[in-house]
Amino acid sequence: MILAAGCGTALAQDDVKGTGLKSESVRKQKDGLLPPKDALEQKDGDIAPDQYQPQGVALGSFLLLPKAEVDLTRNNNIYASNYDRVGDFLTAYRSEAVLKSDFQRHEVTAQGRIERKEFHNYDRESVTNSYLRLAGRYDFTPRDVVNLAVFHTRDHEDRGSLDDAGGLRPTEYQYLTLDASGVMNTGNLTSSLGFLATNRQWDDTRTSTGVTPSHFRNRNDYELKLREAYEFIPGYAALVEATGIQRRYEHDRDQSGYRRDSDGVRLATGLGLDISEVIRGDVLGGYMWQDYEDARLGNVSGAFFKVMLNWMPTRLTTVIPSLERSIEETTASGVAALLSTAASVTVRHELQRNIILGSTLSYSEDEQKNGELTAHTYTGTVRATYLLNSSVYASAEMTEKHKLSNIDGRGFNQTIGMLRLGLQY
Repeated sequence: MILAAGCGTALAQDDVKGTGLKSESVRKQKDGLLPPKDALEQKDGDIAPDQYQPQGVALGSFLLLPKAEVDLTRNNNIYASNYDRVGDFLTAYRSEAVLKSDFQRHEVTAQGRIERKEFHNYDRESVTNSYLRLAGRYDFTPRDVVNLAVFHTRDHEDRGSLDDAGGLRPTEYQYLTLDASGVMNTGNLTSSLGFLATNRQWDDTRTSTGVTPSHFRNRNDYELKLREAYEFIPGYAALVEATGIQRRYEHDRDQSGYRRDSDGVRLATGLGLDISEVIRGDVLGGYMWQDYEDARLGNVSGAFFKVMLNWMPTRLTTVIPSLERSIEETTASGVAALLSTAASVTVRHELQRNIILGSTLSYSEDEQKNGELTAHTYTGTVRATYLLNSSVYASAEMTEKHKLSNIDGRGFNQTIGMLRLGLQY
């Protein structure tokens, strides 16, 4: 989402070392209790002690953190097909650099990543992906801040996704996003305002029978969210959120002649938790609707709920459960939208100071509104990361994925095993 304003007191600026790396006590206190979304985006190795974290290269008031990874993966069903499964090995080469400021106040971060995936036998599946991000934070006070970020993503749709066109090559897409937000505190009241704008572009997809015009999916998405959090007891806050959503397609009509521009609203209330060193997150419930310009598509509405928590039952274990119901876009002929429900739980455990175990279990249900398709997807992943020192690490991962559908041929089973070697400084 656009932003997640915590209901507790922020850490003071002097809790951060001059090198830009946090002390061990702060790592356990703050990094273990990040907002759940940020905690979920962490790598397993990020929770290891400071002696296994990269030191970076000091460049004046900035710190440069380079990283390189090589993955060897075996996928037993690369096309995510229910019939005639084909397996292959692939090697992924990934390089990344993060440049972050080391100011007493405010923050500037630049990040770049490029990835090449090479399939050993089915080279049409080989792709190049990239990610660029520039972000800044201006601190009026330790708790009153303004954030601004711009990022660009170039990636390819997964085989077996609901909008996969079944092309000879994976469909490439590019997203350009502007994310702006501000947080202001007045006594026990925390007010947040966020604006998110995303331009989404898809390349046309060449198939065995012609070309699928994926460019009809090109659109701009806008979200404006107001959030109020009132801390009525230390660590507990009453939450109210209101989000306006606008989707504008570049083409007046899609390939089937439907006008897909839409406007929507999402209203929610709930409870925010920020109990020191124990749990942090939100429990929200409410209502959502999306009204489409084309009367044949009508509107999609229903109950909205979102639960996302970052829980540390022990000093060595982190548990991140999440549950969300949302309205997602699709350009399937005659289908207004997807009503999606997704649940997951991620667990990380520090077995030893340099051995981190992780697992993720997830379930999702996607239902076409005005359509026939309903899909249920179950995914389980287990992984282990071994950090040799602050510069070298290795990890192993195994994923099992099962997708069930009420339409023949749309489900599949997939097993993926991966080994990774990483270098960082």
